Amino acid sequence: MERDSLGTFTERARREQILACAVGAIAELGYARGSLAEIARRAGVSKGVVSYYFPGKDHLLEQVVADVYTRAGTAIAAATAGRSGAAFLRAYLEANLGFLAAHPADIRAVTEIVMNLRGPDGAPRFAPTGEDPVLGHLEQMLRDGQRAGEFRDFDARSMAVLLRGAVDTASGRLVTDPGFDLAAYTRELVATAELATRRAR
Repeated sequence: MERDSLGTFTERARREQILACAVGAIAELGYARGSLAEIARRAGVSKGVVSYYFPGKDHLLEQVVADVYTRAGTAIAAATAGRSGAAFLRAYLEANLGFLAAHPADIRAVTEIVMNLRGPDGAPRFAPTGEDPVLGHLEQMLRDGQRAGEFRDFDARSMAVLLRGAVDTASGRLVTDPGFDLAAYTRELVATAELATRRAR
């Protein structure tokens, strides 16, 4: 039993190490130059070891995106737990942008992957399809705030799209603009969101 537990722990640690090295390689070198060989070199293992955990570069990069999104979702959920209305909205925006600030390499790597990774048919692997659960959750929280009387009357779907777009814009700016002031952007976005949603007094 101890052996199995050790094996599971060791494999999990190795997998996380490879994911971290993939983030570093893609963030620093870009999608094309962040090869499996480079990722393996950074991890101090052979390409065969990388392939044992991830059968191919595409699969590895898909897992990088999934891992970053999962960690971001966990952080945002923790920051917004038990909050509603204006308190939720402020915590939601600050947590989203705070994750960007704390994990710039992750954001750069994910941006590279999402822009470049394609499926067998040549279509972008991460092209939006169907309902977006992240957008849907924000829309629902805005509606809940309206029902509670904390927000003014507005189109919740449109407001959710606007706010998510502002967060996504920050991701792009963080990657392409070295002088981008994310702290100032966060303050202004929170202030704008509060002005746009609050009830008139």
